[in-house]
Amino acid sequence: MEKILNRIETLGFGKWFQDNAAPADLNGFDVARVTAVHKESYTVNNGEKEVFAELVGKMLFSAASPIDFPAVGDWVLATFHDQGTFSIIHNVLPRKSVLKRKTPGKRVDFQLIAANIDVAFIVQSLDTNFNLRRLERYLVMVKDSNVEPIVLLSKSDLLKANDIENRVTEIHKIMPFLQVEPFSNQRKDGFQHVKGLLAPQKTYCLLGSSGVGKTTLLNNLIGDAIFATK
Repeated sequence: MEKILNRIETLGFGKWFQDNAAPADLNGFDVARVTAVHKESYTVNNGEKEVFAELVGKMLFSAASPIDFPAVGDWVLATFHDQGTFSIIHNVLPRKSVLKRKTPGKRVDFQLIAANIDVAFIVQSLDTNFNLRRLERYLVMVKDSNVEPIVLLSKSDLLKANDIENRVTEIHKIMPFLQVEPFSNQRKDGFQHVKGLLAPQKTYCLLGSSGVGKTTLLNNLIGDAIFATK
């Protein structure tokens, strides 16, 4: 069991999850993390490999709402089959945080975005995308989800230093102690500050409008153009 825990700790399975999972479950199943959600299947990672997975029939028929289904970031109890090339998900372990948003319409329903996120990087660019009202909506969603927010202001190469400081001041009028980091994907200004925010065994997500530089930032952090950008 200790070997398994060491393996999944690298994916973020820390003390909180160990304390909130039943020991019998940890001994009877493999623990894996959901890394992608498809229409009728999932991708899970157990610290050794990443494979496709499907839900056991009991989960399919007992779910009362979409929130009962696994989301990206969830820890699940699974069994691996066919020499570890395919997995069946039997249950979702308790969630530390749930990032969700209200679905359109009068009915109060929620769309689950991700689970077990420690920090949400809210990205806005310092061009026409900069919008305090939109930022407030993101901050409310993140705070309601029990996730720590950090604001990243991309395209800092487009503005003078004084103008950037004024934008940061505007944000601090909304939330005085919020951490705000300007950076540039092009010139790499402030990039090391952003990189320094990342800590081992923690889970991060990027939120923001299309075109603000989220994917380019990911590629720069990884050091390779793995994800396609527009």
